[in-house]
Amino acid sequence: MSSNLYSIGLSGLQSSNARINTTGHNTTNVNTEGYSRQRTDVVSSPAGGVVLRDTGRLVDQFVSSQIRSDTSEFNYYDTYRSMMSMSDELFSEESVSLSGYLDSAFTALQNANNDPTSSSLRQLAHSSLNNLVEQYNSLSNLVTRQEDLADDQISTSLVDINSITAKMSDLNGKILREESLSTSPANELRDQQELLAKELSEYLDIKAQFDKNGLMTVQLTNGQPLLMDQKPTELKMVTNPLDPSTPSLEVDFGTHRVGLKSSALGGSVGGLMDFRSEFSALADRTLGQNAIAIADAMNMQNGKGLDANGRMGGELFAMGDISIHSTQDNAHKLDNISVKVSAGEAAKITKETFELAKISDSQLVLKRYDASGQSSGQSLLFDPTNMTPDAQGYYKIEELGLDIRVADMALIDNNDVFRFTPTQGASANLAMQAKNGDAIALSAPVGVVTNSDNLSDAKISLSSVSNTRPETSAFASNGELYPNAPHEIYFTSPNSYVVRDRFGSELANINNVVEYSNLLEQAGLAREAGFDVSVSSVPQRGDSFSISTEVMGPSDNFNGIALMGLQNQSLVEGKASVSKAFSGLVSHIGSKTAEVSGHAEASEVVMNDSINRRDRLSAVSLDEEAVNLMRYQQSYSASAQVISAARTTFDTLLGITR
Repeated sequence: MSSNLYSIGLSGLQSSNARINTTGHNTTNVNTEGYSRQRTDVVSSPAGGVVLRDTGRLVDQFVSSQIRSDTSEFNYYDTYRSMMSMSDELFSEESVSLSGYLDSAFTALQNANNDPTSSSLRQLAHSSLNNLVEQYNSLSNLVTRQEDLADDQISTSLVDINSITAKMSDLNGKILREESLSTSPANELRDQQELLAKELSEYLDIKAQFDKNGLMTVQLTNGQPLLMDQKPTELKMVTNPLDPSTPSLEVDFGTHRVGLKSSALGGSVGGLMDFRSEFSALADRTLGQNAIAIADAMNMQNGKGLDANGRMGGELFAMGDISIHSTQDNAHKLDNISVKVSAGEAAKITKETFELAKISDSQLVLKRYDASGQSSGQSLLFDPTNMTPDAQGYYKIEELGLDIRVADMALIDNNDVFRFTPTQGASANLAMQAKNGDAIALSAPVGVVTNSDNLSDAKISLSSVSNTRPETSAFASNGELYPNAPHEIYFTSPNSYVVRDRFGSELANINNVVEYSNLLEQAGLAREAGFDVSVSSVPQRGDSFSISTEVMGPSDNFNGIALMGLQNQSLVEGKASVSKAFSGLVSHIGSKTAEVSGHAEASEVVMNDSINRRDRLSAVSLDEEAVNLMRYQQSYSASAQVISAARTTFDTLLGITR
């Protein structure tokens, strides 16, 4: 009996001592990050006393998984908020607002219109237009700097991610060795691994699981592995040849590489990637669309007037080339294809990306994608055999406002893919083409004269100029009217007139006239002529009106007024003025910033709640450990008393037998 009592007391001592050690270990690690408090379990022995079991961590894997998920979500929105806040501050600054530069440019044009003969006012207008161009370049540079900052952060984050996964892999090896040599779990090593998993979740949204050996494996939410047993992968940022402006991620398995979808990555890396694909791509394309719209419209309108030297107006702005991208194997074929904005068709330009692919020996197909890479519209068939090219070999795609040239269809294989985004980088590539203010075409290209012998008070005026291209209008290459163009309008009665050419030959005879505006349109000649005229009131029989390029005055500002009118026209996709389109971008930035800020604040609350749930179970409480220490000390003393009683009993028995 005494020996049995002695064993019971000894097991109690051992149990209490082990628990005291565990309590001491917990207490000393109260400030150790990632430490999970431990507990030594015992069970009652059928032979009497207690049997020590494992010393395990108090953890809830569901809560740990929730912490990782919530941490990833918070870091995603927090990083996105940080990037968007900087963009919001930059674009909301009044000093960088495009609207102010547009107002200044059109105000300077208005001043030049007030005195078209003033070289100084023309030069001020030219300087204001140049300032507008420079502001487009500056805004594009702001976006580029934000992109570079995001790319730098992504690169730094990938270094950290690869370091973390390497450490986790190393810990898997240590855990396997330690637990193979002992019956006790490697608690401290597993704590370290859990902490690394939480750190990893700050960068990416991950799923941590355990294999049959209890070793941690890590996957992205899309199933892509990052850690397999003791074999970590390496995450790399690479350049996509089909879209060099946007970074791509790939997973290196050592023997092969796999591209990674950039969407739904979560964590700070996901926030940076989404910032690049959503905001920066949208901002760059919006600015590019804006720049193309104003440049094309002003170039076209300037070409409809005469400059200070009496010549047909040229282009005020130069738009950069549209970059076309393909795979490395097809790099030598890029010169075979070129794309440009159709003159006067900028209102059709969208922010989409287009993919050109061959589907037959003579046909190509154009697929459309939005900034996020999703299909955004019906594909268009491009069949050069049914189209007529211009003098440079370009085919006009009416629906898109683009001209495409394919030098040799035979060079393109069926598997070849070519991508281009007309608005990408267009703001950065915008440049001033006009050398000085004299190049601004303020005057009309044609003049009109009311015959002084007319019987009525009706006056003729130029109502519109729609086209001055020599090949499609009444204007010759030297700026004069072709001889067979309309040169005179003669009224045979108050409600009928004839249109005559330079030689007096009749071009059209119109009767039953009730309106005296756009007379050439009524005669069916306006499209062919490229201009139109109107008279102010009802003419009399015998009234005649002349049309000539020799009667324009030096102070004429007909085309300058038309240039001014572009300020409020819906040039961007036919929906908004240039100023309103930019204001829409600024509003979008502010709205997106507020949205992600709200998500960041909410996700932080959720994350902290998950951490508190974990702490209630796993964190060390000094008060609780102090109570446990007193309990285990008392238990130790009691077990010592049991052993003392066993010794006394044993001594008594020995005394009886002597």
